[in-house]
Amino acid sequence: MINIKINNIKIKVKKNITVLQACNNFNIEIPKFCFQDNLNIAGNCRMCLVEIKNSPKPVASCAMPVMPNMEIFTNTPLVQKARESVLEFILINHPLDCPICDQASECDLQDQTMFFGSDRSRFYFENKRGVEDKNVGPFIKTIMTRCIHCTRCVRFSNEICNIDNFGTTGRGTSTEINFYNKNIFYSEFSGNLIDLCPVGALTSKPFAFKTRSWELIKKEGIDILDGIGSNIIFDIFNNNVVRVLPRTNLNINKEWINNKIRFFFDSLKYQRIEKPLFKKNNIFVEISWEDAFKKINKEIFKRDANEIQGVIGNLTDLESNFIYKKNLNQLGISNISYLYPNKKENKLNTDLTSNYLFNTSFKSIENADLCLILNTDIRQEGSILNIHIINRLKKGNFEIASIGSKNNYTYPVENLGLTINTLIDIIQGKHSFCKKLKKAKNPIIIVGNNFFFQLKESFYIFEKFKNLSFIPLKSFNILHSQTSYLNFLEIFNNKQNFQNKNSNLYYLYNTDFQKNIKKNIIKKKDFVIYQGHHFNLDAQKSNLILPGLTFLEKKGIYLNTEGFIQKNNIIIKKINQKSDNSIFKFLYIYIQKKNNFNLKKNNNINENFIKLFSYILKKKLNYVNLFLINKKKINNINKYNLYSLNKKIYIDNILENNSKILMKSNSILKNKSNFYI
Repeated sequence: MINIKINNIKIKVKKNITVLQACNNFNIEIPKFCFQDNLNIAGNCRMCLVEIKNSPKPVASCAMPVMPNMEIFTNTPLVQKARESVLEFILINHPLDCPICDQASECDLQDQTMFFGSDRSRFYFENKRGVEDKNVGPFIKTIMTRCIHCTRCVRFSNEICNIDNFGTTGRGTSTEINFYNKNIFYSEFSGNLIDLCPVGALTSKPFAFKTRSWELIKKEGIDILDGIGSNIIFDIFNNNVVRVLPRTNLNINKEWINNKIRFFFDSLKYQRIEKPLFKKNNIFVEISWEDAFKKINKEIFKRDANEIQGVIGNLTDLESNFIYKKNLNQLGISNISYLYPNKKENKLNTDLTSNYLFNTSFKSIENADLCLILNTDIRQEGSILNIHIINRLKKGNFEIASIGSKNNYTYPVENLGLTINTLIDIIQGKHSFCKKLKKAKNPIIIVGNNFFFQLKESFYIFEKFKNLSFIPLKSFNILHSQTSYLNFLEIFNNKQNFQNKNSNLYYLYNTDFQKNIKKNIIKKKDFVIYQGHHFNLDAQKSNLILPGLTFLEKKGIYLNTEGFIQKNNIIIKKINQKSDNSIFKFLYIYIQKKNNFNLKKNNNINENFIKLFSYILKKKLNYVNLFLINKKKINNINKYNLYSLNKKIYIDNILENNSKILMKSNSILKNKSNFYI
């Protein structure tokens, strides 16, 4: 700690921080345009000028480190005049677009001109500078005449997205922000440029001219479209989501979100299921809830319990899974599986939580010195995790290697091999990478959940890898691309495929994988119940449809890939529609009454879930390896090629499939590049 003075007040601050950070720590406001906490310092806007004793000129506080006994003045006449002059220069060529600008009322230039600017200008030009608008992709609307050259977008693209062909061209009044070659912004984080821009030069295309920011209601939520659980803010207008913004969480997503969660919201309006439907002569007709429950009751009791199959799909929450299982179990139905978008069975062992969680926290990646990526495309399956790795890579002394498909991670990665033979060589000590693993003090090993679909021996090989004494067990991390699968693992045993071939009644809960199911598993004569919020192939082939709610329209508890529990509240209110939990409960009560079951049996479901929830909160990860490894021969499988899930990043689940914004952007990016993401 060192002693300094700010406006004649003595304070102690940490070493190696800037004057701007010192002032912010003590709630002293310094105006700025180019400075951003998570980007490198540029110091080119000159708005953050302050006066320092014995300095002949004002100093840019964002680039000046604090020094012992430094005296700083933030509100002297010299500082005020300097800020007025900077704003005067910025406004010379800035258009008077405030009444039609989507950034109005959220514009840093507007606010700082009001607080720190002058009420008049000494400059007058009949012909202001005009700049041609650029096409930077399907999500961002550009009006480059408004650009003030703060270069936040340039630094973000270079430092976070690792895009090096986007920057400034020209000099002086001819300076422009542009691509050095004809291109568009290929990045899953391109939407963050909208938040970074301090003026209205970069705005959201889907949000353009929809509403004003002061008319919006802000509600906090979480992202469940992947396994990371990013914190977000939903902007609501007339009970509709019109915009999604990041919410700062330094442990998970910092202040960034990916394009999937930012632009999926229009899917809430299309292909929705709003009333119970029954298929009659291959045509769906509306029926009442009572009639729907009556038909389900009739079909269930026409069959033995072992002929009934429950199937859980994506975008489901912890409590709904619990009630779904509890109700079916009390009816004697035990065949319940999770349908992952893969035809093969997952061999992941779930006896210990450390076997299926990301054991190294995202924040701890900053302390890692070696990273091995095994059979996963982090950029697609956990894009926020990619940012944590990029931030660690910037600090240096960090090497990254991968086994499996060669993917575009946007940073240098040494591919050790395409086959599982490479991993076996490492386990047996035959590979040169073993020396690096042994030398590393804090290695992290990131394994894609898809690895456990590859072979029957996948988990056995992985356990052999974990048994290497020089690698801490906490270094092994499983990356899940779906939060719903983690919710499933907490409630059920690890079952992914249909377990009973004799099933002839299927209760599908939010499934969306009909195209991935092997043909003829569900036969035409089988009775299929589909409960979900959007029409899809599963709903089309079902006999009875029950309308559910999306994660924005109900309360839900979700696990992320680290095992953290997060709660999502109701964002949009749906009148006269039932949540999934209500449907399960009402259906069970109806069956009880019609069949004279003991009503007391189901009264403790909420109490049991509270106990389960408390257990999940309190339990600690057990890193003791209790898995008994049988002696097997692995010589016959060492040539098996590892592959990542072949997914298009904007078409991953039923919400993304029904989003016109994401579907359109997916086709645009596909046409522009062979290696799009």
